[in-house]
Amino acid sequence: MKTFQVLVLTCLWAVGGAGAAAAQRGQIHDSDGHSNLRAGQSADAAVIAKVPAGEVFDFEPGEGSEWWRVTLASGKGGWMHYSRIMMHAEMADLKDGDPGDELALYGQGRGINYYRLARGAAKGEPTAVKAYFAITDTDGGTAETHCGYFMDVIHLLGDERWSAFLAGQSLDYRLAVRSEYMKAMEMGVFEPMGYLARHFPKTAALMFRKEIVDWVSPDGKCAVRKVFSTAEPRENSKVERAELVAKDNGSVLAELTPDDQGMGIDREGRVLWSPDSRRVALYSVAGMSAETVIYQAAGTAKFSRVEVSEPELPGRAGDAELKGAKQIYTHVEPLRWESPQRLILRRHEYWEGKHADGSIHSIGRTYLMTVVVAGGAGRVENVEVERR
Repeated sequence: MKTFQVLVLTCLWAVGGAGAAAAQRGQIHDSDGHSNLRAGQSADAAVIAKVPAGEVFDFEPGEGSEWWRVTLASGKGGWMHYSRIMMHAEMADLKDGDPGDELALYGQGRGINYYRLARGAAKGEPTAVKAYFAITDTDGGTAETHCGYFMDVIHLLGDERWSAFLAGQSLDYRLAVRSEYMKAMEMGVFEPMGYLARHFPKTAALMFRKEIVDWVSPDGKCAVRKVFSTAEPRENSKVERAELVAKDNGSVLAELTPDDQGMGIDREGRVLWSPDSRRVALYSVAGMSAETVIYQAAGTAKFSRVEVSEPELPGRAGDAELKGAKQIYTHVEPLRWESPQRLILRRHEYWEGKHADGSIHSIGRTYLMTVVVAGGAGRVENVEVERR
C-alpha cells in the first residue's frame, strides 16, 4: 500500500490507509466558545472537561465514527464530535525546509522563495497572498508537501482575511484556489466541503455557489449564467441550466444547456470571450472528458452556435501506436483568442492499447489547433503536434 511522507503535520493525511491516521493538533471551533470532552462516543456520555477556544490538543480520527479521541495538554483524554474540531497551525510550522528540498527547488525555478512567500501569505501581506494562491502547478512530492503548507497558510490567514482577498479576485482565480484546497484535503481525515462550510463560512460562500453570472463580456453587455443542481461541487453536481443573457435586462440571447456537460468538481468549466465580445468559447468538463463549443453574435439580440469542422490530425493515418487502441476520452480546451476571429485550442486525447504481455499501454496525443470563425462556421486552419 502506498503511503506518503508529509513534512507538515497539520496536513491531515490518512497515512497507511483508513483508520491509521496519527494524532494531529487541533483546537475547537464552536459558537459557544467551548466544546465538551466526553467519557464516551455519544452526546449522552458524561462531560469530563469543557475545552475552551484556543486550547490546543491532540486528536485521532475514529474509524467509522463521528466521535474522535482527544487528548488535552494536561493528559486528560476523552471523545469529541469531529465537527467541533478545527486544524491548528502556528507560524513555526512555516519554517524553511532544507536548501535542496522539493519546495525550495520549486521556488528557485520560478524566482521565488517558497517558504518566505508562505509566511507572508499567512500574515496577510497582499502581494504575498496573491502570489501564493496563484501556485497551482505543483506535482508529485512537491504537491504532497505543498498541501501541508497550504493548509497551514489558510488557517493562519483565517476566514475573514481569506474571503476578503478572494472576493476581489476573478472567478477563474477563485476556482483555481478551490481546486488547490480540494487537492490538499482529498486524502485528509475531514470531508473537504463540510469542513470549509463549518470553519470558513465566508470563504465557502464564495467557493460554493448554486448560481454564477460572473462571465461578463468585455463590453459589459452580455454574460453567461449557470445554475447548478447543488451549491457544493460534489461528484454528482451538474449544470442544470446554462444561458447567455443580456446584462441590462436578463433576456436570454442563447440557450446553452444542451452544450454544457459540466459535472463534478470542475462543473463550472470556463468561458472565454473574444476581444470584441462577438464570440464566446464555452468549455465544460465531465470527469476526464471536456469539450469547447463556440457561439457567435447573430444580429442584435441573439447568439448562435458555430459548427466547427473536424480537424485533420497530423500523422494520424500512419500512427502505428494507435492501431488497435481504444480512445478513452478527448479533452478540448480553449487557451486564448489570438484575435476576434481566431481561437487557439488544445486537444488532448487518451488512448489505451495493450502490450505484448496483455498489460495496458497508455497513449496520449496533444495538439494545438487554430480555429477561424467566419460567418456562421468555424474552420480549423492549423493543427500542430504539441506532445506525443
